[in-house]
Amino acid sequence: MTLETIKFFLVIGIFSLLYFSEQLFPYFASRKHHLSHSLRNIALGLFNAIISLMLLFTLLESAEHWADIRQFGLLHHLELNTSVSIVVALIIIDLWQYLWHRMNHQIPVLWRFHRAHHCDSEMDASSAVRFHTGEILLSGLTRIPLILVFGLSIEHLIIYEIVALPVILFHHSNLRIPASLDRVLRYIVVTPHMHRLHHSDRQQETDSNYGSLFSVWDRLFYSFQSQPLSEHFKLGLGPAYSEPDCNSLGGLFALPFAEKNHTRR
Repeated sequence: MTLETIKFFLVIGIFSLLYFSEQLFPYFASRKHHLSHSLRNIALGLFNAIISLMLLFTLLESAEHWADIRQFGLLHHLELNTSVSIVVALIIIDLWQYLWHRMNHQIPVLWRFHRAHHCDSEMDASSAVRFHTGEILLSGLTRIPLILVFGLSIEHLIIYEIVALPVILFHHSNLRIPASLDRVLRYIVVTPHMHRLHHSDRQQETDSNYGSLFSVWDRLFYSFQSQPLSEHFKLGLGPAYSEPDCNSLGGLFALPFAEKNHTRR
């Protein structure tokens, strides 16, 4: 069984478990249109996966081959066994994910694409794959320098996704877990409470908790937040982002190119 196959079945299994758990133990109990919301996000995620496979895989494979035959990149010059090199690669990739995510909030042209993810006002596990195709392609292209500079392999990238995707699905979910458990888990990984704050409709809260897998980066770079600033916490980007903009595939695809609403809020 290939790593890609393992990743595929793992994502399907974890998502299915979270989807049904969200119905039994929801954090936001007043949500509507759960199925249609999830199907729309999943459709966008599948489209992005196909586009990535068609347009990015060959570029990443070529970069890996170029670096491999020239022994170019950090990991090619460190005498590490396989297990240690995987751990080092996971740390490098996760740190980059943190930095890239933070740039998506601070650089206006990147925010135009990233807000398709943030304007979801009914976040659940399916929100973990709700990204604009432009953001997915840009994010994929940034992995080429990672491969060249650090000597990462495509296998390293896939292993990272196998480890990180269950956590990412979990912290996007509408699953209610005990606050005490969330507090313990967030010392290591990003938790639902942490990431819900990141999806707040208030910018002070949105501009925090950028981590994907490990929570240490937010603590290390002073972007960690554990308590909401607003008394009446809401998800999304507020009323400026209309229903058609954020609740249809066409609206989501057009959002970065719309003449209105280019400001952060």
